[in-house]
Amino acid sequence: MKQLQLLVLIGCATFLVSCETTQPTGMGNQEQKRLAAIQRQRAEDTEMDEGERNLWNAHQDLLTTGTNPAIPYR
Repeated sequence: MKQLQLLVLIGCATFLVSCETTQPTGMGNQEQKRLAAIQRQRAEDTEMDEGERNLWNAHQDLLTTGTNPAIPYR
């Protein structure tokens, strides 16, 4: 009887181990939301808003003309 119980125990253990997988089941809802928020933030960070563009253009104009009054303002 003990040998039969041992064989059943080994069989059950083998079955349970064979069911284990190292592959994830996929993204959960929270993970998808977090990933979407990260992507949205990156897209916003790469965009240059109008104020930054104006500041950049003013700085480029200052570098081009400098403080020399003989160079006309464009």
